[in-house]
Amino acid sequence: MSASSPVHSANPDVPDAEEVTRAQRGRAWAVHAFTTLGIVAAMLALRDVLTDHPSYAIVWLLLTLIIDGLDGPIARALDVQRRVPRIDGFVLDLIIDYVTCVIVPATFMYEFEVVPQNNFGIAVLCVLVFTSAIWFARRDMMSDENWFRGFPAAWNLVAPIMFLLHARTVVGTVTTLVLSLAALTNLPFPHIMRARWLRPMTLTVAILLLAAILAGTVVYPRHLHPVRIALYIACGYFIVLAVARMLYDVRRRAT
Repeated sequence: MSASSPVHSANPDVPDAEEVTRAQRGRAWAVHAFTTLGIVAAMLALRDVLTDHPSYAIVWLLLTLIIDGLDGPIARALDVQRRVPRIDGFVLDLIIDYVTCVIVPATFMYEFEVVPQNNFGIAVLCVLVFTSAIWFARRDMMSDENWFRGFPAAWNLVAPIMFLLHARTVVGTVTTLVLSLAALTNLPFPHIMRARWLRPMTLTVAILLLAAILAGTVVYPRHLHPVRIALYIACGYFIVLAVARMLYDVRRRAT
């Protein structure tokens, strides 16, 4: 069978399977493979956490963010769901995201003293993983305008930011508990790549945030002052944006 020949499925429940060519199916599988590279990066990040290399671990976590940001648009463009119906890309993404966004960052936060290295710190992280699991199971996790409902368990951003800011463990603890509880609410948080409201500004600030984190890994542990200023500005923007969106939604529902 040539690369352009149609693939006929033996499964009658698969719609339009006869229209999928071998080349199209190969590209769809490549997208799934690209998505799954996120779990490999997570494993490498975990190795660097456990071997006391925070900068390397942060780089791997940033790579998982890049993979997660790119695979969705590519999958939709290539119609991966129809071309490889046996693999549920959404479930695959959730499995990988829970490891990259929750488990590895939680370990990072304990090992590098973002939270106390004692039983209380473990209890705080238990709250984190518990509420994050609930959030990942939400059927209403995202609005039609691509805003998350509740804090989206983006600990792979929060952990490096608090580490680079040299946040005291009390600050790390309070921040972790507040955001963990926020995951159980309907407070709006923007999807960095897809949220439509103020999208150009949000993308610009998101790039600044990621660049600051990457720069922090390069200069760590010295010369972090400019990095911290950029981190404070970016975090302040997202806090103000979330509050502004919440007030906007309240006013819209009232009219």
